[in-house]
Amino acid sequence: MVKKFEDSPSPKRLADVSGQKVPKSDMCPIKAKQGKKEKAKLSHLPSAFCHLPSRAKPVKPLTVLMGVYNGETYLSEAIASILNQTFSDFDFLIINDASTDATGTILEKFAQQDSRIKIITNDQNYGLAYSLARGVEVAQTSWIARMDADDIAIRDRLAKQMKYLAENPEIDILGGYALNINEQGEILGTRKVPISNQKITQFIWTNPLIHPTVLFRRSAILNIGSYSDKVRKRIPEDYHLWFRACAAGLQFANLPEPLIYYRFSEENFVRNNLQFLLAHVLIGWQGCWLVKASPWAYLGVTKPLVLGILPPSIRYLVYNWLKQFDPRSK
Repeated sequence: MVKKFEDSPSPKRLADVSGQKVPKSDMCPIKAKQGKKEKAKLSHLPSAFCHLPSRAKPVKPLTVLMGVYNGETYLSEAIASILNQTFSDFDFLIINDASTDATGTILEKFAQQDSRIKIITNDQNYGLAYSLARGVEVAQTSWIARMDADDIAIRDRLAKQMKYLAENPEIDILGGYALNINEQGEILGTRKVPISNQKITQFIWTNPLIHPTVLFRRSAILNIGSYSDKVRKRIPEDYHLWFRACAAGLQFANLPEPLIYYRFSEENFVRNNLQFLLAHVLIGWQGCWLVKASPWAYLGVTKPLVLGILPPSIRYLVYNWLKQFDPRSK
């Protein structure tokens, strides 16, 4: 998963929940079941995607889609938090992007324990955008919920989102708030985003959706071209998609409550190198032109690049100062 630098939490601006641990109810262990589940093996084709075999069982309403590359550290927690959801009628499609650590072993263990899990392994490391594009194509359900391999889903996350979509059938893309956590699972604060479609589309250049909280209508995402499977590994894959969704008139919403525990560590800063930050700005400028954003938006999308080139010693100070101008927190 690619975490964007501009959304990183500051330890000096923490919510009242700071220092608390993730509740054990959201990290419930999964008990092993008897028997084995054969893993789906799909051959990779350079210009097309392969499909899972058709099933006699009725198609479920939802697929949870996760892409993972060398995610052994937090992967078990992430998977368990999905399998432990109060809403249980879903397929769990996990794309292993040619991991070289223990990720594959962990995935096979969970697949043997729960038949909802379907695993696809890429023949080489293509990046998250490619893996997500492959997952959207392979999924057989009307709705797809995103999940990242280092986050933890709050236990009723899917139930709340599916209920909201049933009551608001015009919505195509639904996200929500998140609780930032550190490497030890301690809660740092609440990450908020705009709620209404009007505010989300107005400030689409700020990336006003937390990607691993999002649940979207599969047909709508396919109609706008889905995630691009031809982009480079290190790009903000969701930022690119939301601009196109906005330009196509898709309807957005965010629930005003946390849906996941969003993992943040120093590794996020390391991953967001200069190449990634420049790609973020370029996508931002292209997106601003696509949605006819204001001139201020063109300036605003340079924020992660500005922060990224600053020395770490003053980075948080500047981040805190810039927070007062962030329209997502208004």
